Amino acid sequence: MKSLHFIAIMVLLVGETFAQTNQNIRADLPAEGSEDLLLHSIIVRLQLSREVAWTKFCTHARVSDPAREAKVLADLKGEGRKVGISPEEVSFFFKPQIVASCRLQEELIAGWRSGFPHPSTQPMDLQRDIRPLIDKVSHDLLLEWKANSSRSFDRSDFYSAEEMIEKYGFSSDVARIAARPLGPR
Repeated sequence: MKSLHFIAIMVLLVGETFAQTNQNIRADLPAEGSEDLLLHSIIVRLQLSREVAWTKFCTHARVSDPAREAKVLADLKGEGRKVGISPEEVSFFFKPQIVASCRLQEELIAGWRSGFPHPSTQPMDLQRDIRPLIDKVSHDLLLEWKANSSRSFDRSDFYSAEEMIEKYGFSSDVARIAARPLGPR
């Protein structure tokens, strides 16, 4: 999982705008192999979605890209097959992550359009800089989900995950969506 730690550090270095949240992530890095690593990776992926939002805002790109989202999910299903996770299980976990990312981007862009302070950093290049990081986090998430998917999650797991995601500055809507796979089925 050293690569996940590299990505977390990259996210931490991305910009000062999200420094408060990033400091919290660095302070709370879970021990490798813990169930908390899965939740941490969800949070790191959401952090990267903030960068996606800033880039899309600056380039006037649309948040929703159904073709891209379908390709991401198809690629993850292919990776899942290679490591022994069914396509249904991959969809169960990743569809909420994709929806949470889009919701976060919509929230941020709406805020910036209505006058909330803009990040002071230059936007990163979506293709060259951000997507490779998201792809790596998603791959790590796939492996972490494989390690945890047979676990029987309950409502307390869901509420705990939702609370932790909110702790890092994400809205209750985003947290609820992202935590959905960590609850009862």
